[in-house]
Amino acid sequence: MFKTLFVMSLCLYGVFSHASEEMNTIKSAVAEGYIDGLQSKYLRYIANEMSLNIEIDVMPFARRVKGIKNGDLDIIVGVQRTKVSEDEFIYIRPYYESLSYRFFSLTKHSNKIKNYGDLHGKLIGINRHAKYFTPFDTDNRLEKVTTLSLQQNIDLLLYGRTDVFIYYEESTLPKLADLKLSNKISKTIYQPEHLIKHYIAISNKSELMNRQHQLQQVVKKGIARGDFLRIRNEHYDNLVKE
Repeated sequence: MFKTLFVMSLCLYGVFSHASEEMNTIKSAVAEGYIDGLQSKYLRYIANEMSLNIEIDVMPFARRVKGIKNGDLDIIVGVQRTKVSEDEFIYIRPYYESLSYRFFSLTKHSNKIKNYGDLHGKLIGINRHAKYFTPFDTDNRLEKVTTLSLQQNIDLLLYGRTDVFIYYEESTLPKLADLKLSNKISKTIYQPEHLIKHYIAISNKSELMNRQHQLQQVVKKGIARGDFLRIRNEHYDNLVKE
């Protein structure tokens, strides 16, 4: 009898240990080629704030969506909320970052770009591989100069190599303030009307469902402390140094 109870206890201990282990490690994935990218850094930050380990795989977005739906993945970041995806994700509110692409020029020329058409004939600094907005992305009449970083965009503008550049306002304004260039470089009169909101989302089959409140608090604190913006800025600054 004692032996039977002992064996049963070991079995139960194994079950609970396995469950505990699963709760301490969450699974996620990012796009191929971005295992050390910005989204991976966001994911590691979140896991660290929740005292969890994290395993990050690489796979296309469609597979990530499938992984979240069937419970193979616990969490993803960088998700835009749409009606189509309402049934696919459990969104964690609030969104952890909202980004707006803005055009910047020398302040003395900022009033020269009053509408989209005024961009024609201007040399525009854009970042490699970035997607901005329609019709800008596909407008072959625009003269675009490919750059590698926000700093390069600023330098080219100051040296007269470009007339305007486009970049996230949330990253550009703090950078200009740090460089004491807020009076020399500013937003143009014309700006695209868009706002990109990025959410964290989890699977409804994940153990994280029981920790939604904690995750939400991590997001709120991260926003209040400026952690997400700091991670973004440090990530792109390090890309330039590399």
